[in-house]
Amino acid sequence: MSKKVKKRILFDIYSNNLLDFKKNLKSDNIVPTEFGLYCPLCTQHYNENRYEELTLEHNPPSSLGGKDNILTCKNCNNSAGSKIDSEILLALNEFDIMGFKPNASIKTQLRNESTGEKGVNAIVSIGSEGGFKINISPANNPVVKDAFLNSFEYEYISGLPLISNFESADLRKKLSFEFRKPNRRNERIASIGLLKIAYLIGFEKLGHAFLFGEHMEVIRSQIKHPEKEIINKPFWIHNNYTDDFLGVNVITKPKELKSFLIVFDLQTKSDSYRVGICIPGYDENDMNIYENIENILCQGEGEVEVEIETNGYLTKEFNIKDKEKSFLPITFWQEIFK
Repeated sequence: MSKKVKKRILFDIYSNNLLDFKKNLKSDNIVPTEFGLYCPLCTQHYNENRYEELTLEHNPPSSLGGKDNILTCKNCNNSAGSKIDSEILLALNEFDIMGFKPNASIKTQLRNESTGEKGVNAIVSIGSEGGFKINISPANNPVVKDAFLNSFEYEYISGLPLISNFESADLRKKLSFEFRKPNRRNERIASIGLLKIAYLIGFEKLGHAFLFGEHMEVIRSQIKHPEKEIINKPFWIHNNYTDDFLGVNVITKPKELKSFLIVFDLQTKSDSYRVGICIPGYDENDMNIYENIENILCQGEGEVEVEIETNGYLTKEFNIKDKEKSFLPITFWQEIFK
């Protein structure tokens, strides 16, 4: 399917979703009457006249295995994505290299006595079989680089280095160096990137019923301003999630943790990371989820029995393509928490 066709299909699906959602609202003034959809990040309405301002967005980022299954406006796709998306990739690449995982690589500086504090710029890679490969960058001070490359020592493997058979002795060059543990990542910005991925998955799967949730403007504000601590509590839950949890789930117990739990995979060249992010639900006090995560799961052993309504119901009973079920995510929430 071409990107042009896919974009039109997505536009029609989410525009029909919004039309049906409008029918269920008590006020007719909330949603424009024109056929169109909302950008889930800036919440501007885009009708046919503004169609060209929309663009396909990969979520998760394409560099982490994501697909372009969602529409956002061009401005949000550019401004809200590049910085925080790159921080996720940087963080995971650093985790890969620190774990010595196959196919991991990272830019760093190599140092030994010959380089002093300047170091030599290089890319350190781990091959598929686990061996190290080092590429020295040509963009180095030539004096420092040559001093580094010539700082090797001979190491004898076998044979005696007698003058008479020195050339035939079994020896090899040994170059000793160290490089610092990678720590260029900004974990705070990267975590906001994870929040953005989860939020957009929620919109992709549930449509405008998710977008108009009572607390979603706080989530959007944090995504648009990652440098600010609008949400200063943890919004992730670590767990060994099985494939059944991929997508949108609902935590039902304990009630202090009730929320949408959105689980997704991020794929690097070396490994796959499964992440679970909580998004507040529709009720007045649901924004307390993040404070409750800190108080319940980040204290002591951080263990508590949690009941989760997996995405089976939402996947089987709700389809974003269904033009007459746009309000179902809200009624489903009301039913399980009545």
